[in-house]
Amino acid sequence: MGEVRVEIFVVNPRTGARSEAITARADTGATLTVVPGEILESLGIHKIRRVSLLLADGRRAQRDVCDAAVAVNGESAPCRVVFGEPGDAVLLGLTVLEQLGLAVDPIQRRLIPTDFLLY
Repeated sequence: MGEVRVEIFVVNPRTGARSEAITARADTGATLTVVPGEILESLGIHKIRRVSLLLADGRRAQRDVCDAAVAVNGESAPCRVVFGEPGDAVLLGLTVLEQLGLAVDPIQRRLIPTDFLLY
């Protein structure tokens, strides 16, 4: 099974300022979306607090987060976004995938529409 990479856009919900296309790895193991901090700063998006993260390799890290909108395939969702630091992967996290009704198809290496769950 392979990685799924997708083009995303980040939008400042207060000003409407929008990023250029960013290639992100769809990661269902990541709760939040990670975007390079310099992109978020260039859009005028402000940090709101620092959070603790558990990384895939078991290490812990601290990162700043903000509120933004992330657009995939022309649809956007408001969400919490991590200010990525140099060396951090750009990730499209599960929260946005779920909000947009998207699932990862690792065989075809693409995002596919899925049903929303209301259990």
